[in-house]
Amino acid sequence: MSRRLRTVLAGLLALAFVVGGSSAAWALWSATGTTASSVTIGKTGASLTGTSDMTTTFSSSVTSTTKPLTLTNAGSLAGTATTTVSVVSGSSTVLAQAVSVVAWPVTGTAACTASTSVGTGSVSGTWASLPSLTTKLAAGASAVWCTRSTPSSSAPASSTANVNVNLTVTAGTWSSGVVSGGFYLNTSAATPALTCTDHSGNYVEVAWATSSRPKDTWYGAYAGRDASTMVAPKQQDYYGRFTIAPSQIPASVATSGPVLITVKILDSAGNPTSTVVGTGQITLFTQNDGAAASGPSTA
Repeated sequence: MSRRLRTVLAGLLALAFVVGGSSAAWALWSATGTTASSVTIGKTGASLTGTSDMTTTFSSSVTSTTKPLTLTNAGSLAGTATTTVSVVSGSSTVLAQAVSVVAWPVTGTAACTASTSVGTGSVSGTWASLPSLTTKLAAGASAVWCTRSTPSSSAPASSTANVNVNLTVTAGTWSSGVVSGGFYLNTSAATPALTCTDHSGNYVEVAWATSSRPKDTWYGAYAGRDASTMVAPKQQDYYGRFTIAPSQIPASVATSGPVLITVKILDSAGNPTSTVVGTGQITLFTQNDGAAASGPSTA
């Protein structure tokens, strides 16, 4: 058989294998064609929960809030979770700047309560500018941070700040992108001011504006930022004022300087309600004959 004839026969035989559906030829072609697309490296992802429960309206009876925030690595790669905060345009940046916040890692959401002490690894700032809650997380793992928010005395009344917490999980050069959760910080309407009258430093007379309430309504005067310590005998609208001497302010509240006084309506059992009729500031100081108190006009 000549070389030319052998070459032609070999070509025809190869063609017959392909056209006839030879499993050997098909397997070779399919394996070569699919190898590159079958490799999976992993993915990044992020999830944020707890922000909706952080919405709070601060008032004389709500002076702080403590809530957990959960950061989750929702991807299949270990990574680092980082956060930022931002104030939504059109809401009060001034209020967000006036609400201080401290955050620290805890073992779970149940470990974040109003009585929980600030733990190690804490960061602090305001809701307008808070350092990152940076956490290394395995794939699918979560971390809980406890947040405690407290408005300062400069917080504007009748204001709302819409705050976003923004979370990103990164693994090397890979990023999950940003996920966000939002909440609202509110302050109640401005409370009427009390009228304070000095009496030579011996005591301060504190009066509230009369209203349409029955004259036999009972009121209590409370000292301190949390307005929880009664500092004078209860009074009715018939009398309309309290006399507060330095000795009536417990040392646990203050021994000198400004002291916030809050007048609340009492219920039928003599307990304070959430209704505040006025707030004002008195000042404790020392004069020649001992402890003294004055209204806010004394430096």
